[in-house]
This record gives sequence, C-alpha cells and structure tokens, in this order.
Amino acid sequence: MTTGSIEDLAARAQRGDPASFAQLVARLRGPLVAFLARRLSAPLDADDVAQETFERAYKNLASYDPNRKFSTWLFAIGKHTATNFRIAEHRRAQLERRVEVDPVVAPVAAPAIGDRAVWQRARRALGDDAYYGLWLRYACDFTVREIAHELGKTVIGTKVMLFRARAKLLEEDA
Repeated sequence: MTTGSIEDLAARAQRGDPASFAQLVARLRGPLVAFLARRLSAPLDADDVAQETFERAYKNLASYDPNRKFSTWLFAIGKHTATNFRIAEHRRAQLERRVEVDPVVAPVAAPAIGDRAVWQRARRALGDDAYYGLWLRYACDFTVREIAHELGKTVIGTKVMLFRARAKLLEEDA
C-alpha cells in the first residue's frame, strides 16, 4: 500500500505510479463527493461527477503543478465538471420539454420552431456545424458561449460562423 501526504502521492502519480493515484482517489473521494453534492440539483449525481472528475484529473496529471495543493487542483476540476453537468442537464430538460410539446418532430432533425421548410433549406445549404449552430441558437435559445462550448469552437469563431451562415441563407433567398 502506498502511503504519504496527498502531495507526495500526487507527485508519484504524476511520475506514473497508478497505485498512488488509486490512493488519492481513496482519500479524496468522500470529500469530493460532499463538495459536488452541494453544487448539483440531485446530490445522487455527485458520485458520477466525482468519477468523471477523477478521470479528467488522471488524464491531465501532467498539468498538475506539484508546488500547489493537489486537492485544490482536483476540486477545481470537480467544480468545472459539475458546471458542465448542470449545463448538460439543463439542455436535456429543454429538449425534453420541446419534445413533449411536439412529440412527432425529432428536435435535431427538424426544430420545433419556425417554418419546417426554412430549416430543411438551411440543412441543405449549410455545413453540419453551421446548421447545428443556427439550430442551437434559434430553436434551443442557446447563448453563443454555450454553442461555442458544444461545438468545441471559440466564441469569436462561433459568432463568425453564425454570421456567415445567416448571410448564406439570405443570399439564397435573393
């Protein structure tokens, strides 16, 4: 069994010792789950978010600075993971509400707002990201920041993409 302080274990884990990381998980899981339970609408989700937090921490051990407290670094990852979980939960709830309003229309294939023909034309005229971005913006009422996160783009890149997509659709109308 590996022993030592949290920071010693983190340094060993960073050098490639999986037993040290397992010991970190064992020591910090309880406090992390309690921390996350206060940040989630359903405290039972804290266990899943904690698991994802440990996975992210393990994948990113190279970025951990051993001159800082490991628990602070880990809990920051947990906070971000919980925020992402809440955003995804909110999106799922929005989509479920839209499907309940019009269960015949699948939300991704044909948005529940506006003229179906407009969305079909947009689908033919635009690339996948541009169409999906417009759909998230106007059908789901996502912010540009949320769309950027969803598409893995910068906020500026997303604004440009949305502008160009709207311009392309206006050109086709002319």
